[in-house]
Amino acid sequence: MQLLLLIPVAAISIFIIILIAGQFGVYNFIGEDYDTSPPTGELHVNGSGIIMEQGNVNWEVKDGEFVKKRVDDIKTFAQKEKKIDLPSGEDIGFSYIANGTVLESDITAQLWNNNKKESITIENSTIHLPNRKGTFILEINLVAEQGTVQYISTVNLN
Repeated sequence: MQLLLLIPVAAISIFIIILIAGQFGVYNFIGEDYDTSPPTGELHVNGSGIIMEQGNVNWEVKDGEFVKKRVDDIKTFAQKEKKIDLPSGEDIGFSYIANGTVLESDITAQLWNNNKKESITIENSTIHLPNRKGTFILEINLVAEQGTVQYISTVNLN
């Protein structure tokens, strides 16, 4: 009988210890603040990671609070950034780096050439580059429950 009374007392004691530890930063899972900023986009080429610039962003960081960024001229924006050399006709990787959970629903990729957009295949975090040479704007769009992030880079396919 005494053993049965000891179980609830032990459970309550453990709960109180966890609450106290959380107050001193030992555990911080109750009311924890996560970084919910828009994720960073990264290309993976020959074992190297290349961070892409964020273009247009509309991302919910907390209920009703958004990070918003508007780029009016994608071409001018992309031309200001450092050009990235990529192998034409090859497959390269893409991932996004997020501190919080990203509830992903869709990722698309496009190449811009003379203001014309051409969809390119991206599946399983792999971008299939076309087999031609030239300078293009690479646009990757992440659409998630939290919002949208556009990643933009000028690329040289060689």
